[in-house]
Amino acid sequence: MDVKSVVLRHRFNVPATPEAAVSHLMRPSSYVELNGFVVDVREEGGAAVYTAIERLPLFKWHFHSALKVRVRSEGEGTRFVMEVDSRGGVRVRVETEFTAAPEGAVADDTITLTAPALVRAYASKQARVGQLHRGQALAARLR
Repeated sequence: MDVKSVVLRHRFNVPATPEAAVSHLMRPSSYVELNGFVVDVREEGGAAVYTAIERLPLFKWHFHSALKVRVRSEGEGTRFVMEVDSRGGVRVRVETEFTAAPEGAVADDTITLTAPALVRAYASKQARVGQLHRGQALAARLR
C-alpha cells in the first residue's frame, strides 16, 4: 500500500490571546462546525480524547465518518496539537502555534495528512477546505 504524507500550511489572525485560543480548541464541543465538517462530538476519555462525527461530501451525497481525536496543549498554552485517525487509513496531525500580536494572536497552522494513494487526493482536498474554514470560524468565535 502506497502511504505518503501531505503537508498543508495556513497563517491567520485571531482576536484573542494565544492562551484563550488554545483553551477554546481544547474543549471537544468547540470542534463542532469548526472545520465545516464535524457535526457532533462524543467525549470518551475526558476532554483530551473524543470521537468526532464528520459529514463529508461525496459527489452529490454525504457520508458520516467517526474520527478518533486526541488533543493536547503544549508550550505553556500557546500551542495546540490534534491527532485524528479516520477510516481508510487516513491520519491527520494538526499543529497550531499561536504567537501574541497587537490585535490578539497570529496562528501558524500545519496539517500533516498521511493517507493511502487511493484516498490521498480527496482527503487532502477536504483537509485544506477544513483548515481554511477553521481559521475563519475560530477568528469569528473569539471576537
